[in-house]
Amino acid sequence: MVSLAQLCRWLGLLRRTLYYRPKPRRRVINTELASRVKLTLERFPAYGYRRLACVLGENRKPIQRILQLQGW
Repeated sequence: MVSLAQLCRWLGLLRRTLYYRPKPRRRVINTELASRVKLTLERFPAYGYRRLACVLGENRKPIQRILQLQGW
């Protein structure tokens, strides 16, 4: 039987890599920004997240996250 330490040495990995379990993160949506995005999207339905961000004067990443989580 091969120990985990020896197996990790053979593969060139750290042992802590095997024990790592990512913590699930809960995404928090800014409701004020989400309502502004929805109103703008109703007015301009063909706009993508980049153009919406430009029109709203916001960063594109929260806009993209809102669109992905809300499914708009």
